[in-house]
Amino acid sequence: MRAPAFWDADPGHPAARLLAPVGTLYGRHTAARMDRPGAPAPCPVLCVGNFTLGGAGKTPTALALAARLRTLGANPAFLTRGYGGRLTGPVRVDPSRQSAAETGDEPRLLARVAPTILARDRPAGAAVCVREGADVIVMDDGLSRPVPCGCPSPGNGRTSTASC
Repeated sequence: MRAPAFWDADPGHPAARLLAPVGTLYGRHTAARMDRPGAPAPCPVLCVGNFTLGGAGKTPTALALAARLRTLGANPAFLTRGYGGRLTGPVRVDPSRQSAAETGDEPRLLARVAPTILARDRPAGAAVCVREGADVIVMDDGLSRPVPCGCPSPGNGRTSTASC
């Protein structure tokens, strides 16, 4: 997947300007969501994420982290939103029973290494992780939704909707 041509262009590019109002609304919605208090997790959570959109190495880092945790005697599980899939969960990802269209492609990779729970409702998914035997949760897309306006990342400096 390639970024559109205006991604690295001047923020005044016509496509970026056209999408800017939607990006502003998205940024405000995200800021309001980030201001809400979170739910306490039933075990430690390691969040692998950043404010860029794809290609930053989050999944390989999460895979390596889970492998290292196993060597230290931990029982990690992955918790993911399942970007690109249609399931909302919570559901344990089983590549032999579910397609990439259902789960997204990254959860299928994660499921090769450790139990992987797909859940749009993260507190519910965390509870399932613990029921599945996890004593630590690794999230490879922990910051995938909030993309603040003007974050220092590649692109034109606009909120994700107007930058890609």
